[in-house]
Amino acid sequence: MRSVVLCFIAILTARTRAQAQTVTSPETAGGNAPIVVGYARVEPSASTTPAGLAIVDSRQNGVLAGEAGIAGTSTLVSGRTYAEISGSVNTAIAFENPNGSSVTISFSFTDQNGNNFGQRSFVLDGNQLAAKFLNEAPFSAPRFAGTFSFDATAPVAAVALRTFVNERGEFLFIPQTIASIPDPFSTGTVVMGHFVDGAGWKTRLNLVNTTDVQISGTVQFFGEGTPDTAAVPVNLNLNGQVANSFPYSIPGRASLKLETLGAVTAAIQLGSVRITPDSGSTAPSVSALLSLSRNGITVSQVTLRTQPAGLAFRTYVEVNSSAATAGTIQSGIAITNNSVASTTVNFELTSLDGTNTGLTAGLVVPGSGHVSKFVHELFPTLSLPFRGILRVSSTTSIVVVSLRLRYNERGELLMTPVPVTNEGTPSTTAEIVFPIVVDRAGFTTQFVLFSGITGQRTAGTMEFFGPDGQPMNLTIR
Repeated sequence: MRSVVLCFIAILTARTRAQAQTVTSPETAGGNAPIVVGYARVEPSASTTPAGLAIVDSRQNGVLAGEAGIAGTSTLVSGRTYAEISGSVNTAIAFENPNGSSVTISFSFTDQNGNNFGQRSFVLDGNQLAAKFLNEAPFSAPRFAGTFSFDATAPVAAVALRTFVNERGEFLFIPQTIASIPDPFSTGTVVMGHFVDGAGWKTRLNLVNTTDVQISGTVQFFGEGTPDTAAVPVNLNLNGQVANSFPYSIPGRASLKLETLGAVTAAIQLGSVRITPDSGSTAPSVSALLSLSRNGITVSQVTLRTQPAGLAFRTYVEVNSSAATAGTIQSGIAITNNSVASTTVNFELTSLDGTNTGLTAGLVVPGSGHVSKFVHELFPTLSLPFRGILRVSSTTSIVVVSLRLRYNERGELLMTPVPVTNEGTPSTTAEIVFPIVVDRAGFTTQFVLFSGITGQRTAGTMEFFGPDGQPMNLTIR
C-alpha cells in the first residue's frame, strides 16, 4: 500500500472513515524480511492539519527491546540539536527534502567548550531522504559531545535520534529535540514538566545554546508540593554537586549536560525543572533524558522537551490493563502548575469514535507544584481497553507531559513521549512529515493522528516513500 486515505479528528484508523472527532492508528505489518527504511507525508485535503506521532517498535531476539515516539514535524531551514558520539552512544540525523528540486545542507559541529569544527555541506535531491549517523559520511564527526547545527537552502524535514547500546547489547534509540534557528528566544523561566530521580531512575538535562553568544542562568529542580504547601526547590546531586540551585554558563552554539545521580538505593523523587536565564541573557533549548535501569541494565530511555504553558491541552491516551505485567500499555500524565497559587486541573475523556465518555476528574496541583497520574488512576471506572483523547484544562497556566508506558515480555517498562497540543494554538493546513519510517527485520511503525484543537475536523492522505523519493509499498494493518 503506497498511500492511505484518512479521515480523522481525534484518532486515526487506516481503513475507516471517522464521522466525528476521532483518532486513527495504522501500523506497518513488520516481519523478518530485510529492513525497509523510508518516510511518510500526511497531506490534509481542504482541511486543517492533525497532530501526529510515529511509534517505532524494535524486537530483538523475540523481545520488544525499544519503542520510540517520533512526532510528525513541519519543515525548517536551520536547526541545532545536542549531539554525542562515544563508545556506546551515537547520534543519527535524517533529512527529507520535500521540494521538487535539490537542496544544499551546510552543517558544523560545536564542542562543549564552544569550539566549532567540521564545517561542510552536501546536496540532497528533491523528494529524497538522507539518514546517517554523525560519524558516517558526509558528516564524519569524531568522538565528541556538543551540538550539530545545519542550514538548508530550502525548507527540509529533520529528525535527530540518540542511539545507545545498553549493557545487554540491545540497540535503543530515541528522538532528540531539534531547535529551529532562530529560536523563539525567551528571557523568562522555561519549565521542564517532569523529572524523576532515584530507585533506578535518573534525569539528564541537555541545555543547547541556540545563539552565537554566551548565555547563563540558573537551574532548579522543584518537588511536588502538597495540597496545602507550595513546591520548593529540592536538593539533588547534579554532576557530583549537591545543591538546590545550579548556575550554568554555555558558550555560543555549545551545550551543557546536567545529570542527576540516580542512585538505585535512593528514594524516588518527582517534580519539575525551572531554567531561569540571567538578566540580559536568553534561555537555552532544553530537553530531559529520563533513564531507567534494572539490575545494572538500562532498559528504557525517553527524551522530553519543554513546551509553553497554557490553559487547555489535548493528548492521545491508551490503556489496556491496570496491571504492571507483560503486554500492558498505559498512559501517564504529569501536570506542573506554572503559578505560585494552587489550582484545580480538570480532565475529560473522548473515545476513539469521538464521543464523550462522560468521565471527568479533577486534581489540585500545589503552587509551583507537580502531580503525575496514570489515566486509569484518574478514571478508576474506565472500561478497558481504551483508546482516545484526554483533555486537560485549568483556569491558570499549566504545563502538561504525556507518556505512553509499555511492559515488554520481560516485564520491563518502556517509555514513549506523546505529543501534547495546546488548544489555543492557531490551526494550519501545512503537511506534516515523519522523516523516519522503519519496517521489517524486527521493526514496525504505528502512526497516531489526532485532532489537537477543539472541534477540529480534518481529512487527508498519508503517503509512504523510499529514500529515493519513489512510492514505497508497505503492508498496513
